[in-house]
Amino acid sequence: MQLEQGNIIIREMRYDDLSQVKFIRDESLDFLDTQISFSLEETQSWFQTNKPLWYTIEIRDRVAGYIRTSNYDDINKNLYIGLDLHSNFRGYGYAFQSYHMFLDWLKMQGYLATYLKVQISNYIAYNLYRKLGFLPIGIIPNAVIKQNKQIDSVIMYKIL
Repeated sequence: MQLEQGNIIIREMRYDDLSQVKFIRDESLDFLDTQISFSLEETQSWFQTNKPLWYTIEIRDRVAGYIRTSNYDDINKNLYIGLDLHSNFRGYGYAFQSYHMFLDWLKMQGYLATYLKVQISNYIAYNLYRKLGFLPIGIIPNAVIKQNKQIDSVIMYKIL
């Protein structure tokens, strides 16, 4: 699979993407539920063992981010989704465009809906998801503990 639009390419993640993906993940830790930095070796081992369906976002021939997918429900045709983008590429509309491209592709693959979680304090991401058509459907109290502070997460859902 490879999607292209303007300067953005979304493709299946490869083993050789993992060092950059690890860097982007580490940079995004404050926004993730699991705020643990894994070594490159741990990341590579996890990738080889679990074979996740993750996708790399390239912008101007550079790995700029990635899309995480999991919890594929082939009966109800929905899945969990997330996106992490390198800070140098934030604020330019790339996350919106990447999500839009990927969600359109999911719809063409027969998926009917997708969902995600976002920390309640992450206003930028929350507003992005609202702009993409995600609706809040619930709260997970104390989903993340960060610097001895408990933070709720919002579950958001989108019909494709």
